Amino acid sequence: MITYTFKIKTTKTLENIFIEHLNTTRCIYNLAKEVKEIAYSKGVKLSKYDLSKQLPELKKECKWISNVNAQTLQGVIERLYKGYDKFFKDLKRGVKVSKPHWASKRKWKSIEFKQNSNILRFEKNKFKLPKIGLIKIFKSREVNGNIKLTRVVKKADGWYLQIVTDYERPKCENQAKIGCDLGIKHFLVTSDGQYFENINTAKKFKKKLRVAQRSLSRKKKGSNNWYKQVERIKKLYLKIQRVREDYLHKISNDLASNYQYIFLEDLKVSKMIQNKNYSKSISDVSWSKFSSYLEYKTNVTKVDAKYSSQECNNCGHISKENRPNQETFKCVKCSHSGNADENAAKVVRKRGVARLLK
Repeated sequence: MITYTFKIKTTKTLENIFIEHLNTTRCIYNLAKEVKEIAYSKGVKLSKYDLSKQLPELKKECKWISNVNAQTLQGVIERLYKGYDKFFKDLKRGVKVSKPHWASKRKWKSIEFKQNSNILRFEKNKFKLPKIGLIKIFKSREVNGNIKLTRVVKKADGWYLQIVTDYERPKCENQAKIGCDLGIKHFLVTSDGQYFENINTAKKFKKKLRVAQRSLSRKKKGSNNWYKQVERIKKLYLKIQRVREDYLHKISNDLASNYQYIFLEDLKVSKMIQNKNYSKSISDVSWSKFSSYLEYKTNVTKVDAKYSSQECNNCGHISKENRPNQETFKCVKCSHSGNADENAAKVVRKRGVARLLK
């Protein structure tokens, strides 16, 4: 699966239609959640199919719901149940989580359309959506594969069309293998000596964010100028996100094009981020997102991260004393020395190859 994103050329009329769709789908989500919870409190378990069956009757009572495609409404109920499925799975694993929240206007930003009888399709630089019709887009590239799902997403700088297809990116088949050590000072170091630096995205925009937020604090909350400044801050955060994602895509594309097998440490990011000293830095480097980018581009194997920074890649000896400082590795047993991150990447590679041979 691959997702293509295109900006939509909106008009005031089209924007109002999108907003109407967002409001309707959000209403259905909250209504389905309410019905499910009331039934559950009475000892009745309702499946997503039970709730979907009630949609035709609801349309008769509320005619405006019919303005939204039936499959889109069913997809909203599926979205709710996916949230509950994850909630119960996490509970079984002993993870402290809250059940799915009510859909708020501030956070409900996307509308999904599933493919049905080739309704979702291109017509030159336009795209057809059910119940909406043809919309103009900035088509920056061709779309490969069969369309499976489409989303209309509201972002700080406009509306976007996301198209999910069944296209599988061609994978490198040269049998080359590489281990990677993810870090904060160096974003990534490979077992063959490549260094990718941390671009410190949040740090670069820190001053602009501080100035923008200070400006917001001086404005009267709820005023037109206050809302305008909120939108400026949202756009700034969106820019930070795009700079970060662009960098992650460039690195992952480079690695995926040259190596058939890539080995990463299985880092428990959610636990690591609880450390207040490193939480901001870890969030900024986005290891999890980078890992997900690699996984759909090539073959990724995750290995146990335990003691990878203390293990000698030459003799296998593990000791804290092998790391005299953050940058240097020197084995106290065999005297092998080198860069600590590069040594860790080589250890990751050895562990990954061992897993492949099992």
